[in-house]
Amino acid sequence: MPKVDLTYQQVLEVVKQLTPQEQEQLEADLRARPASLEYPVFTADDPLWKMVGAGKGTGKLVARHHDEYLYRKDG
Repeated sequence: MPKVDLTYQQVLEVVKQLTPQEQEQLEADLRARPASLEYPVFTADDPLWKMVGAGKGTGKLVARHHDEYLYRKDG
């Protein structure tokens, strides 16, 4: 199956256009689907939460311009 990249807003707009029966079927299909091993559920007991707040920023918009920081060429 080919990978399709959609934004959350695009998915939401499509779901809003479904009939109530189609929405019920979609919900049932999603609930019946087994958890993904490739993308496990991120829960509150995940050790990754220990990293939240570990860093200190300068106030710059790093999230918005992350590629500039991750892939910068300083010489």
